[in-house]
Amino acid sequence: MDNRSKKFVFIPFCLMAQAYQAQGIVKYEWKSSIKPFMQLLLDYDINIIQMPCAESSFNHSLIREPKGLSKYNTKEFNNHCELLADSVSKEVIQLVESGYQVLAILGIEQSPSCCVNYIYTNKGTENRKGLYMEKLCDKIKYLEIPIIGINRKYIQKSLKELENILKHQ
Repeated sequence: MDNRSKKFVFIPFCLMAQAYQAQGIVKYEWKSSIKPFMQLLLDYDINIIQMPCAESSFNHSLIREPKGLSKYNTKEFNNHCELLADSVSKEVIQLVESGYQVLAILGIEQSPSCCVNYIYTNKGTENRKGLYMEKLCDKIKYLEIPIIGINRKYIQKSLKELENILKHQ
């Protein structure tokens, strides 16, 4: 008998590794912003897959200044995001076609790459997906997988949303 979990959640790389965030933006420590999500996923025996970090892999470094959407919205960075989204979407599709469940994909709000619902710009809050996330979502939209945006300052709403999905699967 095969007892392994057949349930998956894809997470942004920085959800488990804060060092992948741009310098100076980590305002909440691991135990308050990361641990609750990881503990919830572990409690429900969920397989966790880290998606690649578009920004650090594009810059070839973990040491980088924060940049806004307008600085990343270039042909080169969009092509990079397209390649990453293509790879991750193939992994998602392969899991689904193999009979596994992809219960959710998590993003990080305010990230120019991984935001799901909103990002702050010099014009205020803009309702949109990040450059990587919009490409990934477009490639798998027919699968109807919930996409949850995490605001690390106010994590309870995202935690409840994720837990509701996990409870009902």
